[in-house]
Amino acid sequence: MLTHNAHEVSAALDLQGEDLERSIADELARISREVSRRMRDLAPKYRSELTNSIVPMPDGPLAWVIRPGVEHGLYREKGQRPGKGLPRYFDPAAKAIVDWLASKAFAGLARVRKGTGRFTARELELRDRYMGLSWHVKRKGLRAQPFVEPVALVLERSFPQRMAEFVERLVREANAGRSAGTT
Repeated sequence: MLTHNAHEVSAALDLQGEDLERSIADELARISREVSRRMRDLAPKYRSELTNSIVPMPDGPLAWVIRPGVEHGLYREKGQRPGKGLPRYFDPAAKAIVDWLASKAFAGLARVRKGTGRFTARELELRDRYMGLSWHVKRKGLRAQPFVEPVALVLERSFPQRMAEFVERLVREANAGRSAGTT
């Protein structure tokens, strides 16, 4: 014969109602912050734009979304096969890459005024470096640097167990509070 106190525990959980939901929401928020921290640790540090864009955002009372907030996050996660280069040099879509390349190519050098010969020479050098980078991406592709998938695999294994342990702890506390109130 099986004896249990499920009806008592259920009544105790019903009494806690909002406290229980708030506790679970707080635990989910804590787990989402921990997951986003792990993703930021694994993400490539390309000017920190990708890393800083990974933040947990609530998507409902008991739901959280954690993903990179920049367009190139997918390309860093999955990589890019050879065959397609970068956008044209003067295309606005290439501005972030051109800015990054200029910061690396001319680091520590004084800025030059527009319209001067030195400015023209620097622009030509920057364009040539950009075309070389584009050629390299077109011929060899981009190496994948996964930062979402490893965290998702670990979370997929550990999340159900963590939530089960958390709910069991809440049930024990509710049961202890119920038994303490009756004695």
